[in-house]
Amino acid sequence: MLAKRIITGIVGGGLTIFIIYEGNWLFFIMMTLLALLGWREYVRMLHAVKANLTEYAGYVWLAAVFGSWWFAGIKLLFLLCVVMMSWILLRTVVCHKRVSLSDSAYSLYGLLYIGGGFLAMLALRNGMLASYLTSMFQNVMLEPARFFVFLLVFSTWASDTFAFAAGKAVGKNKLCPSISPGKTREGALGGCIGTIVVALIFSLIFKFSLLHGLAIGLIVAIMAPLGDLVESVLKRTCGIKDSGNIIPGHGGILDRFDSLLFAAPAVYAYLMLVA
Repeated sequence: MLAKRIITGIVGGGLTIFIIYEGNWLFFIMMTLLALLGWREYVRMLHAVKANLTEYAGYVWLAAVFGSWWFAGIKLLFLLCVVMMSWILLRTVVCHKRVSLSDSAYSLYGLLYIGGGFLAMLALRNGMLASYLTSMFQNVMLEPARFFVFLLVFSTWASDTFAFAAGKAVGKNKLCPSISPGKTREGALGGCIGTIVVALIFSLIFKFSLLHGLAIGLIVAIMAPLGDLVESVLKRTCGIKDSGNIIPGHGGILDRFDSLLFAAPAVYAYLMLVA
């Protein structure tokens, strides 16, 4: 199991780095595919609590949202959001005998959680926002759009890695025992420090503003573990260990991207504010 986990991690990590660097259609396809697979996992997880979700409409909506963003259809994107929100809420009226308010809440929750997270990563790599942020670099050594996605991903990986290492080494006090018994306060602190250090080192290497690097590191240090805890609550509610088994030795899409799904929108929002 450990060997499978390590091999999958190396291959998956290498492929992810390549696709992030190349961007364009490869990254668009990857984000869209991950969102669709994530929604599939979410729907299957919620079957455990008998939730009646907008399953097929969710697939269509996610594909349409990512397509509209990629082809610069911001107006269409907004329209799609309004239509889907309205439909999910109206289902409780049109299909009131088999669709409850909690079903609608679960549908909105899943589409916002999964669609928002992966769309934020796509928007960050798209380059539209990054083109306004070149002044943050002393010397542009790496295309800004590539830099911000790599900074996000490596900082998030650092959060998970350092939290795990610190928790194993000195973890004693439980962080949220009722949600995730394995997490400790010492691990959370180690993850926070490690994330910020990695973000600062990455910023130094690529001549990026240390102030903004520190801010992004702090944002990821807070949001990444929160994303992990959110998925832990979701899995505990559904009574399952992993969201899926599509990634050998690592579980499902949501298991691997839970931290990024929370950190990506927060980092994008920060960059929007300071652009």
